[in-house]
Order: sequence, then C-alpha cells, then structure tokens
Amino acid sequence: MFCKCTKETTDQVSIFNDALKQVGDKPFVGETPQNALDSWITPNALFYVRSHFEYPDISCSDGLNWSISLDGGDGHIKKIKLMELIKMPKKTIAVTMECAGNNRNDLDPKVSGNQFDSGAISNAIWSGVSLSDVLKQVNLTSDSVEILFEGADRGRLESEYDQSSYLRSLPLEIANDPDTILAYQMNGESLPIEHGFPIRLVVPGWYGMASVKWLNSIKAIKKPFSGYFQGKKYIVKYKNGKEHPLTEMQIKSFVTSHNHGQDVVNGPIALRGLAWAGRAAVKSVEVSVDEGETWETASLNGPNDTYSWQKWSLDWIPEDLGHHTLISKATDFNGNQQPIESVWNELGYAVNGLKPLCINISKNVS
Repeated sequence: MFCKCTKETTDQVSIFNDALKQVGDKPFVGETPQNALDSWITPNALFYVRSHFEYPDISCSDGLNWSISLDGGDGHIKKIKLMELIKMPKKTIAVTMECAGNNRNDLDPKVSGNQFDSGAISNAIWSGVSLSDVLKQVNLTSDSVEILFEGADRGRLESEYDQSSYLRSLPLEIANDPDTILAYQMNGESLPIEHGFPIRLVVPGWYGMASVKWLNSIKAIKKPFSGYFQGKKYIVKYKNGKEHPLTEMQIKSFVTSHNHGQDVVNGPIALRGLAWAGRAAVKSVEVSVDEGETWETASLNGPNDTYSWQKWSLDWIPEDLGHHTLISKATDFNGNQQPIESVWNELGYAVNGLKPLCINISKNVS
C-alpha cells in the first residue's frame, strides 16, 4: 500500500523526535544518534530531520491526490499527478544526504545556526522517477538556464521578509541527470511527513538543502535564481570576503565504532567508520591511532554505490595502554583529500576537517 500515514506520522511531536538527538525546534531539528551511524542504511525513524518551516498539513488523501505544476518556461502550466508519476519507470538509488551545517559545532569561533555534531547525515534507498523523464512532459524554452523547485511549506524567513515558501533551483545539467529523482518512497516505504511526503526532490551528491521536500511546483527559469535560500543562505562566506554557493558535498570521513572518551579493554579492536565524497566515489581511507603521527590504510567494505557513504574497517591491536586519538582521512577518485582542518566560514557550512576521537585503553584483567 502506498500511503501509510496516520495522525501520529503527521503530528509535529511524533515518536521520531524521541529517537533523534534534538538540536532545534519550531520546526523540530534532530540528528541521527551515534549508534545508528554505524549502519549502512539509516532507518526512516532515525534519519536526521532538518526543515525551515513547520510541516505542511498533508493528509493521506491529500497525498494520493497530490499534483505538481510543471512550467517549461513559457507560462503554460501542466499538472502531473503523483499517481501518474508512480506509473512511470521507477528509479531506485542509494543516496547519502548531509545537512550543509553538519559538524557546525566543531568550528572555532562559534557561528550561529543549529549546532550539529556529526549526526546531520544519513543514508537511505530512495525510489521515484527521474526528473529528466518528468521534464520531458513539457517543452523547455531554449533560453532556460535553471529549473526552480518549490515546496508546500511556508513561513516567515526573518522579520523584514514576507511569508514565503521554500525555493531552490538546479542548473540544467544536474536537473537532467537521470540520477536526480522525484522520490515517493524511502527505504521501501512511502515518505514520512518529516521527509517530504508525498514527494520530494533528491539530488545525489549535493547537500540536503537542494532536495526540496513536499514538492508542488517545477518551473524552468531564464536567469539564475537568487532567492533567500540560495542567495542569502547556503552561501559559503569566508573571512577574506570571498563567497560561493553550496552545491556538492565535500569529501569527509569519521570513526563510528567508538564514542569519544570511551573506555576500551585492551586486545584486538575493530575500528569502523564511514566516508563519502559527494558525486565522486571514495578511493581510500587512512586511519591513525596516534593522533596523526602514522597512518594505515583501512579496508573498504559493504556496498560501494557512487552516491552513498562507504563503510571502512581496520583491525587494531594496541601496543600501549592509556589514551589514544583515532582519526580517519578519506581520498576520492578525483584526487580530493579530506583536509586536516575545516575552513571557517560565517554560516558554518561544509565542515569537513578531520574529526579526532579519543579513547582510553585499559588492561584486560580476565
């Protein structure tokens, strides 16, 4: 059955709030907990949640009757219903989604915004229809440069702004990529309301702000979009005054098998973690157990889908008791290597520096 939503799934204070680490409210913002980051697939209830406005009021019947407005840029609007999309060729793809502000809490000096640690990232199997197939339903004007997407969520951005919906655009190249999809399923189930029910855009390899939820409008535009969520927010602004818009996720990795400050009994220790690189594939992961003095190449294991994170592991037998600092460092097939330190920026985006984790090795008394 396509729709499984109930009052509980549409309630703003639903059960998933208790499973996630809350970092914001009105609307609710929550991170995936540490123990769920050690798994390749993130269960829907543990997938991080980030929205800008309260969820739109969408019932099951509303979802089943949902339609999207398509405008090829000439002003002629075509309505395409969700049930029509479901009948089109289905595209299923594993995609890791990361909030642009993930690890913002690591920056020094601190910046404003939700103070995420490492949990504003999750991985799911998304199913839907290629956006490129949907765009064929209309004739794009020859002078179109981008495709603009609008969500059904609305709110006031700041006191000096009027009410607005969530709007983002994509260049034609990315919009026409067959891997860019309009998703109506997440891990084999209909989308939860917090993740965009009944349909959302999923842009593989880009930060999560690009994957517009509760999608109700698609329009070709003749000049680059510069709305609030693309011209004021989601811009990386450096200390030297230079800036650029956020697009692809940056290469990154971290240790997931242990918690910071954990006491571990001496003996063979299995180190595990995750690495990802936006629209590139992870080539290698190196691991240090001595604060970066020496490095050893980890094994890459599990699925190696292009757009999803890569699991890695390393078997380690400590030579000394006491304090050890664990660090992972990833490299992708384009030659990009995870930087030692994150580059500070005004809004705290694309934080991808090395993430040290400290553990204490104690003697095995058995």
